[in-house]
Amino acid sequence: MRALLTEKWPRLLLTLLLAAGLLLPLLGMLGAAVPVLPCLLLLLAEALALEAVGLTRRTALWGSLALALTLLVWAFSAPGSALLSDLLRAFTLQVTGVPGALPLVAREASLVLTALITLLSFLCCRKSAGGLGAVLAVIASLLLLWLGDRPDLLPRLLPAVLAALLLLLMERHEELSLPRILPWAAAGLLLAFALTPPSGLVLPALKERTDALRQNVLDRLFFTEPRDVFSLSSEGYYPQGLSQLGGPVTPSDRPVLQVSAPRAAYLRGAILNAYDGRCWRNTLGGRRYLWDARGQTERRADLFDQQLPSGSLSSALTAESTLSVRMLGSGTSTLFVPQRVRELRAGGELVPYFTDSSELFVTRNLEEGDTWSVSAPLMTGGDAGLGTVVDAAAREEDDRYDALREIYTALPPHLEEPVWQLAADLTEGLSSPYEKALALQNHLSRNYRYRLDVPFQPGNVDFVTNFLFNTREGYCTYFASALTVLCRMAGLPARYVEGYLAEPGRTGEALVTGLNAHAWTEVYFRGFGWLTFDATPHRIGNSETDSDPAQPSVSPVQPETPTPSPAAESEESETPSPAVSPDPENRPPEGAESSAGFPWIPAVLLLVLLLLLLLLLRWRLTDPAFREKRLPEEGGRFEVWLEDALSRLSAAGFFRASGETLMSFTRRLDAESGPGVPLSELGECASLLRYGRVQALPEDTRLARETAGSLRRALPRRARLIYAWRRLLGRGRAF
Repeated sequence: MRALLTEKWPRLLLTLLLAAGLLLPLLGMLGAAVPVLPCLLLLLAEALALEAVGLTRRTALWGSLALALTLLVWAFSAPGSALLSDLLRAFTLQVTGVPGALPLVAREASLVLTALITLLSFLCCRKSAGGLGAVLAVIASLLLLWLGDRPDLLPRLLPAVLAALLLLLMERHEELSLPRILPWAAAGLLLAFALTPPSGLVLPALKERTDALRQNVLDRLFFTEPRDVFSLSSEGYYPQGLSQLGGPVTPSDRPVLQVSAPRAAYLRGAILNAYDGRCWRNTLGGRRYLWDARGQTERRADLFDQQLPSGSLSSALTAESTLSVRMLGSGTSTLFVPQRVRELRAGGELVPYFTDSSELFVTRNLEEGDTWSVSAPLMTGGDAGLGTVVDAAAREEDDRYDALREIYTALPPHLEEPVWQLAADLTEGLSSPYEKALALQNHLSRNYRYRLDVPFQPGNVDFVTNFLFNTREGYCTYFASALTVLCRMAGLPARYVEGYLAEPGRTGEALVTGLNAHAWTEVYFRGFGWLTFDATPHRIGNSETDSDPAQPSVSPVQPETPTPSPAAESEESETPSPAVSPDPENRPPEGAESSAGFPWIPAVLLLVLLLLLLLLLRWRLTDPAFREKRLPEEGGRFEVWLEDALSRLSAAGFFRASGETLMSFTRRLDAESGPGVPLSELGECASLLRYGRVQALPEDTRLARETAGSLRRALPRRARLIYAWRRLLGRGRAF
């Protein structure tokens, strides 16, 4: 027992050093609210329990797997999944620039990290694992501190560096014992750290490149800077708050964009799908996708109608135009682009993403001088000849149409019969969906007055109904909301869009200011895709229309108080942020972001990474080259390679018959030209060493090693896969 304890305590010390060195920097990143002492006590208790289980290699392996399985079961239990959901949501808020959430769950996060890191450290400090796992863990921690720009936490990593150094020394020099080398290694490490200048040695050119690399990694994997998303409220709209459309407005005249385009371009910012009687929201809860990710090509093509209409229907009307945009001041993170983006070229360090609602944004707020350009068709409803193309495309197959129609024709139940009747009357006798959308657009633009100085909108009256039957005047949000609702009542999938309208002059240049902020409608047509319709009467800037056109022949109504659906209410009240990838809410309160739903992708990735780590460790431990180095006698080394060669033969379907000796087996395979590798010499050597009572020589081991290598190269792929599978499952010796 004493000998066993003498053998175990060095590994326990290494586990404690490695775990403490990996854990302390992470606790520092979590903040001051983390309970360090309870975490260290948990680390000690778990390490002692693991060492108690790890009396032998087999019990250590099965004990570690049992602990990992226990953690997985807990993670998918109700308390565990709730805790992990809170942790991942808080972590996402942290990396998306909202640092207030992580300290609220810092205690729970620290305990979970302690359990996982202690298990990882225990596996890395096994004698059979060498020093590779510890070195990789230290490198991962260094990368994390580098990405987080926390050089102040580097001293906390020293115990892990010391443990990795000791493991490497003990792997290379087996005669060295831990008590002998620990003082020297610790002294050398502390001396090296003490001699390092406090501020470090900074090479400006290298620092600039590493900072750019870090920012690029953060931009592509996380959202690490606070950012805003676009809303017309930034230009003076929504005087009654984001939850209520309408009211008198005075748009800002600040310069926003410099746009170069061949014709008027509707530059989309926010795309909203759900109407509750008071305002529009995005309830799709989509995820974010890197624009240039190869795996998102099909999704990107669907969301931006890049393959619609089909090639046979393409014409000059659907031809691409080049449009370039330059920021004239600071702004939100939203990239303002047309709907059918074919190609996007973001300037400088901008990293574009897109969402399930087809919004485009970057990982930080835009600044003056930022540029981007797009290639896209610039089409709007009413263009000459466009109706013919839309009607022809309706005969094409469109797998997305039914699903989109279900989403974008939804309306709240409080809308009254007069509104439905108006939509029916205006589209009566029209069979073409394009003609219906055009008729609704023309009715609104010709029969309703554009005006900015309108009365405040009553909170107990449906916004669209009040505009259509009572006030009959308003600005772009009034016309766009009414057109979107009427289109949906006519069975046309439609959505509400906010952004800017760029109207270039003869030179092709347009100065876009807050006066060009705008709202419009997009209607989806089968086989053709989304198309912009603008019901707002044409005007210069945002000046009010002088004329007062005839009003529609409908009687005023007093609609009931709109009752938003439960989904809409929950959407209004929820403010949690998404994980790895959910999209931020389109209408956050003043610069914040939000999302909802359990972030399954990060959780699955975490489990996959843990499984890969265990598989890599298993592959390393069963590597015959690695096992050979651990054996002091030549006979054991020979047996390792002989075992590997026979395991490969077994994977290829070559088995010894009942009662057949190893020598007879190899001679038979050579006579039958089975695997295509000479085996008789190896069989004779193995028989001589096993039954002739002679000592193995390095030449014998080399023969077995070379034979196993030849089999690895000669056997078919299927045999190699079977061999790898058996080796990972611990059945590689079942030949």
